[in-house]
Order: sequence, then C-alpha cells, then structure tokens
Amino acid sequence: MTGVYWGRFNPPHKGHLFIIKTLIKEVDTLIIAIGSAEIKNTKRNPFDGNERKIMMKVYLKENKLPIRRIKIITDPDGKSFSSGIKNLFRLCGKFDVIYTDKKTIIDLISNKVKIKKIKRKVRVSSTQIRDAIAKDKSWENLTGISVVKTIKGLNGINRIKKSYR
Repeated sequence: MTGVYWGRFNPPHKGHLFIIKTLIKEVDTLIIAIGSAEIKNTKRNPFDGNERKIMMKVYLKENKLPIRRIKIITDPDGKSFSSGIKNLFRLCGKFDVIYTDKKTIIDLISNKVKIKKIKRKVRVSSTQIRDAIAKDKSWENLTGISVVKTIKGLNGINRIKKSYR
C-alpha cells in the first residue's frame, strides 16, 4: 500500500517526524509531498520545496527511518489550491491513501482517494519555529540537529528574520 503525507514542512519538526514514524508502519511506501514548493523568502514559506526536501532527507536519515520506503516530492501550488491538488495526483502517481488533518483537503479530494485523518500528538508547528527564530528565542529543540544545521547553512536565520520585518 502507498500513502501520501502532504504538507508544507517549512521547516520539518518533531511533530512531522512523529507522524512519519507512525505512517511508515502502515504503508509499504510513504510519499512525503512538500506543498507550496515554488514559494520562497516569505514569512509563511521562507524555504522553497527543494530546500525543504533537503531538510526532510537529512532529518529522516538522522532518525534512521527506512529511506528506501520513503519518496519525497515537491508539489507547487500553481494558481489555486485545486491546481495544487491536481499537481499532487500527477506527481505522486498511484497511491491508496492520503493522510491529513486539513478539512479543506478532505473536502476537495474525499471522492478521489481514501483519506485517513491524522491526529497531531506532538504540539509543535513550523510557525512556532519560524516565530521563535524571528524573535531570537530558543527553537533548536523543536526539530532535529540536521534540520538546524541545514537552516543555518541556507542562511535561514537571516532569511526568516527578514521576512518578518
């Protein structure tokens, strides 16, 4: 069975990792679809899809997850949310289930594919990380060492602070 976990992962954090660890037990192949991939240097999306793909890869490797069973794709939004969904289906190919907690996604694709609602158990968000960076507060404990290093290597601290001005 192939499952899709679709999100922005901007940046990936411990909550995402918890969900991925749960999902990989349910499927043979997990596709992690990184949305809003074409957007960069904004408050909500400081990193583009390829940068987030790098972060996700190193984070999964750091946590010794079965990389051979995980495919990471970047999914541009296009001109509307529905075009993002069309891109998702085009880029992922055939899959059996999509994991989400987003009502908008559920409403738009419930007639196209099986949906399994995920429950967030780790209370952390990418917004929380970006806000902490912008305010010079502690954030490194909310994600992995590899993600922290990647953000710093991409000049992410300055980019995020600049986007908050």
